[in-house]
Amino acid sequence: MKRAVLFVQFVAATILTFAPARAAEIPVEPYTSRPTAGELEFVAQWKNFLLGKGEANAARYSADLPFSFKCGDRSSREWIKIGTAKIESGDWQPDKTRKHVLSWKDGKTSLYCEMELTEFQDMPAFQWVVRVRNDGQSDSAKVTDFWGIDSNWNAADGSMPILHRSVGAPAHEDDFHFMSEIMHNSMWDKRRRIPMDTPSNEKWGQAHAYLSPADKRSSAVWLPFFNYQTGGDGLITGLGWSGAWRAYFDHQGGGRSTILAGVENFDSILHPGETVRSTLNLAIYWQGELMHGQNMFRKIVLDHYSPHINGKPVEPPIPAVVWGGAPTKVHLEVIEKIKQLQIPFDVYWFDAGWYGTGTVPSYSVFEGDWGTMAGDWRPNPNWHNGTLKPVSDAAHAAGMKFLIWVEPCRAIHGRPITLEHPEYFLTGNADKQIRNGQTLLLDLGKPEAFQWAVDVVGGLIKDYDIDWYEEDFNLEPNPYLEAAAEPNRWGMNEMRFIEGHFAFWDALLKKFPNLAILNCASGGRRMDLESILRGQPLWRSDYNCWPEATAESTQDHSYGISHWLPLQGSMIRGWSNFDTYEARCALSPGMEHGIAAKTDEEWRQLKANVIQAKRCKKYFFGDYYPLVNQQRNPAAWTAYQLYLPDEKAGMILAMRRAKSDVRSMTFDLLTIDPARNWKFEDYDSGKTWVVSGKEIREKGLEVAIPQRRDSRLIFYSPAPAESGR
Repeated sequence: MKRAVLFVQFVAATILTFAPARAAEIPVEPYTSRPTAGELEFVAQWKNFLLGKGEANAARYSADLPFSFKCGDRSSREWIKIGTAKIESGDWQPDKTRKHVLSWKDGKTSLYCEMELTEFQDMPAFQWVVRVRNDGQSDSAKVTDFWGIDSNWNAADGSMPILHRSVGAPAHEDDFHFMSEIMHNSMWDKRRRIPMDTPSNEKWGQAHAYLSPADKRSSAVWLPFFNYQTGGDGLITGLGWSGAWRAYFDHQGGGRSTILAGVENFDSILHPGETVRSTLNLAIYWQGELMHGQNMFRKIVLDHYSPHINGKPVEPPIPAVVWGGAPTKVHLEVIEKIKQLQIPFDVYWFDAGWYGTGTVPSYSVFEGDWGTMAGDWRPNPNWHNGTLKPVSDAAHAAGMKFLIWVEPCRAIHGRPITLEHPEYFLTGNADKQIRNGQTLLLDLGKPEAFQWAVDVVGGLIKDYDIDWYEEDFNLEPNPYLEAAAEPNRWGMNEMRFIEGHFAFWDALLKKFPNLAILNCASGGRRMDLESILRGQPLWRSDYNCWPEATAESTQDHSYGISHWLPLQGSMIRGWSNFDTYEARCALSPGMEHGIAAKTDEEWRQLKANVIQAKRCKKYFFGDYYPLVNQQRNPAAWTAYQLYLPDEKAGMILAMRRAKSDVRSMTFDLLTIDPARNWKFEDYDSGKTWVVSGKEIREKGLEVAIPQRRDSRLIFYSPAPAESGR
């Protein structure tokens, strides 16, 4: 019964509720992020094989290295072999990782190759990145087909695989939709190939009316994370690369599959001494239930692919977002109001529009001439008297940290830096000539342009005591990078731009160790493992910029993205403050609150929303249990559960949409131990009650929402030993 329910939930995505199951039939916490001994043993064998210390499980994965490339007609498979690797192994680090470097030299091509393999002490996972260098005295032949992942993955029992993935962030109602696809074409043809590359993305995007299907930023169309389920287990793979990537899942039948993934735009010679790299690649093995695998992915993202300060994950803030184009006087009034009302914001978010020399007033994203000022990152003398210090000081005095929005990689020709150093920028034109008023891309592959960006942003951080640096990127870079390509060097500009961008963030973090970075790119179009490692994606979609955005779509976004990322953020639609229902639709660990309150009632609602978000924040660091959702259905419910295994405490959020006729649902809470009593708290009424775990597991928890377009927020934890019903 349980397997049938899960199949409907994750493959058809149309469940109404979990059927209650008897406590004796289901173990406690079956989907937890804690790995099992069997999972750790499987990956330990795989890792030992890669290090030349054991045999491969060739029935499950390729008995070879999990990457490949070509140099001219010569495949790396011809000379890169496990038995010939030179291996240097490091020690275990405080973060419970250990690195190994495997290296090879090829006499025929003069190439040097190294694979940096990272193992995780307490997770059934490993990571690798491949670097290739030309050690010859002349240009190499073209390096092509650079697959960071190239391996078989076969079902142990011949089961039909299922690919689970999510839409990216094209600012659409369907952003982050969690999709599950059986790997056969029809009931007669039990094989299928699912491609994710630019031509396929364009075709798919156009069919779904997406705004930018050809966008090659890393999460513009698809999130670069995939769960390939093979019967009772599966392999999750993830990529770190903020540009164009491609991936193919190819089922040949009988449960036998090939997985390929890597840099899409690379077909280039290497000059003497020149090095290029693969995508960063992660593999996690899981057994049992699908959400157990997803929760292990969330856990490894939290521990190893999220920003840390002093060894601890950076906690997403609950910020007050105010448009930067509003004059300093307005900001000081808002901060004073926040202080008077004691609204417990973590951060004062100084958004775009604060810079340049524009003269048209700008009180919102839809007003003013701020857009043409990109590239002139000096406080506007007309709105801020040439300094942001008064606002920064006021925010800090009110107990908030200070965040500033910058977009260093985009500039409009005519701004001072574009006139002084036009060589820092790419035009995107075939003739490479700059035209006045044209949008330009900062070429971070050039050392001088890189240093300018470090100096400008670093200067802002220092001068204005910035705690959070938000970097936006409202530009699809590939047309610029490709227009500037040299003969026989396709993809090299993109390679250097992406490496330069990662190095730019690293330089800021080295210079300012306590700095936190907010990673934005037209919303959430740069969410890959390497980018989220450096900056939190707290503006996950530009969909919520628009007044036309619906609360229900924001619900769907939260439900989908939570399968993958524990730390992310969203705003209530349209920069406005709405009621409790809409606030819960956007609930996230970094939930933004646009300051649009005018009446006392609106300010009270805003404060209530902030207090609620702060109460819920810690639970997003735990495991995720989706309960019910029907994408884009106005007559549905959305409900999910978050659970902290160490505290054995959780929260349940259920939302009944405006056209739903269903007054109550019953959910099986799989985290509930039937051997103890549990205390529940209704957040809105303050009512608490105690129920035996045995009763919850046998009958389920009924959640009633009598009114349409309403919600319930419930917290639970173990009850004291003396508590009864």
